[in-house]
Parts: sequence; C-alpha cells; structure tokens
Amino acid sequence: MFRKNMISIDIGTHAIKIVVGKTKKNNVTIYDAFTIPTPAEAYRDGYIKNKETLKKVIHNILSKYKIKAKEAICSVESSTTITRELILPHAKPEELGEMVRFEIEQYLPIRFDEYLIEYKILEEFQEDNIKKLRVLVVVLPKEIVEGYLSLIRRLKLKPIILDIHANAIARTFGSNFMINGTKYELDKTVTLIDIGYEYMNIAIIDKGILRFNRLVQQGGKDVDTNIANAFNLSLMDAEKRKFEHGDLEKYVESYSSANMLNELIQSNVDVWIQEIERIFQYYTSRERGNRIDEIYLYGGSSNIPNLATYINSRINIPTFKIDTMSNIKVEKKKGQINLGDYINAISALIGR
Repeated sequence: MFRKNMISIDIGTHAIKIVVGKTKKNNVTIYDAFTIPTPAEAYRDGYIKNKETLKKVIHNILSKYKIKAKEAICSVESSTTITRELILPHAKPEELGEMVRFEIEQYLPIRFDEYLIEYKILEEFQEDNIKKLRVLVVVLPKEIVEGYLSLIRRLKLKPIILDIHANAIARTFGSNFMINGTKYELDKTVTLIDIGYEYMNIAIIDKGILRFNRLVQQGGKDVDTNIANAFNLSLMDAEKRKFEHGDLEKYVESYSSANMLNELIQSNVDVWIQEIERIFQYYTSRERGNRIDEIYLYGGSSNIPNLATYINSRINIPTFKIDTMSNIKVEKKKGQINLGDYINAISALIGR
C-alpha cells in the first residue's frame, strides 16, 4: 500500500519547489506541486540564512492550499557538499563506518566536528578473488543540516530525511521504467544534468548506480544577466524573454542566421558544453569501458527552446529534456506540471 502523503521541499537561490505525494517503492503519485520565489538573502548555496522568512513563505503556501501532510523530506545541493566513491575491503557494518572515516581523513583536510559523514554501499564485487565494496560517501556541513532541521520544526512538520539531489535522482533511475515514452534500459550509462539558476549539477549513472557527480558554477542566471545587460531589462524580464523568444534550433540549421538574443543564449550554452565535455573526458579516462550513452536535461533552464537538440548537435550524444516518466504519476487538480522543474523534489520522495 502507498503510505500517507509527504511534503518534499527543494529550496534554491531563485525558487522553492514543493510537491505533495505518496510513494510506493520506486513509484510516486503527486497530488500538488508549487513554485514560489525564494526571498532575497534568505538562502545561499545550501545554507538557510533567514529561517523565519523562509518559514513564513512556505507556511503561507501550505496553508493557502490546505496541505494536511505532516512529514517532510528536503533535498539540497551545495558547492560545499563533498562526494567521493571509495573502494574498500568487504567489512561488517560496524567496521565499515570507521574505515570510511579513516579514508576520508586521508583525502580531505577538514574539521570533522563541523561535518556529517554519510555513506551507502553502491555494490559488492570481487577483484582478484577478494570481496570488495564500492561505497558512495557524502560529506555535508553540519550547519546546512541543522538549518534544514530548524526550518522544518518551525513549520511544525516532522523531518524524515535530508537528501542530496544527485543521490535522489540516481535512485529514481535505479530501475526500469519509461522516460519520454521510451523504455529506460539499466545497462545504459546516462548523464543527468540539472540546469539550475546558479549551478549545473551533473550526475553520471551507470547500471542504475551513481558513479560520478559534479557541481558546475554555471546556470540560467548567467544567461539572464547577459540578456538583461544587452536589452536593458530586469533579470525577471530577461528570464521571461529567454524562454518566450529564445530558440537554439536555428543554430542547428544554420550557425550564421541567429539574432542577437539567440547569440547571447548560445554563447552561454557553449560555455556549459565546454564544462560538460571536460567532465565527460575526465570520467571516460578514469576507467576502461567508461562511456556516456545518453544525456537527460531537467531544471529551470532546460526549458530553453531546443536546448537538447543544440547540445546533441555539439556533443554528438543523444540528448533529451525530461518530459514524462512512467514511475511518476501526477494527479494535480489544476492542470499538468512541467515535470523537469520538480524532479529534485519528486526524486527525494521515491523509495521512501
């Protein structure tokens, strides 16, 4: 049976995404989804700067739509989050934690009393007849965790879990399902690119397992700023023009025929592509057989018209914007939602 409704909250510098839904294994049913602007100076790079202001705007939207759910899940991404994949000898659970901490201490010159270390076993395998574990380790500042816990308690909600975006989306791609009407095959290596306002989060998933994750300091704000400066617009109006009048298809058809707006968008997207290619080169060089089969885009600026087509033409890897996923059912009362805008919040619900 599906458990009771839960609230999933994804706070970003530009917007707060909230979804309400029920989950069963790797399937989720969404009943409500909301986007509200993030108050100025209230949130930055994973850190909650003004709990009372955030509490007020989130409480107002939950009250307005009479949301009764009391359990809350949050998802976060921050440039201060550290992820590492470790290969360790097979060990009992009580021994593994100490091994992880020892290995991380060798890699990272940090004060461990200021960080939380979480890990999960990605897979068990044998190498030279020795049993080993592939372990994903996440190191997150305690200040971030405590900020979210305090916010959720101020909202009089029960905190269930705080997840990072890459881990949540990897769990979503951990089983067979249909994406954009086509069967997703677990034997493929896919790259999921969340194009947010200030950052791009690039996650590489191989056989349903998160293998690699990088946060790139490029995003939709860079495009908006260039458009605003060129046309003397506010950032809000520049963002609107980007989505309503931008179109990268003409670059695929004829690189010399673009107007000024599309030239500005294209120049930023080319910087994104350089970063993506650099990460791909690093990943494929790490281990023989590493490859990228497909790219899936989501997040706010994935809505730039024909962005996927343009990236495909430059990188020569099949690239798609996420539109539908068969393991996500939307029963929103007032029309449909743009799935790609809510993937982080929805993914945090799956498997809970």
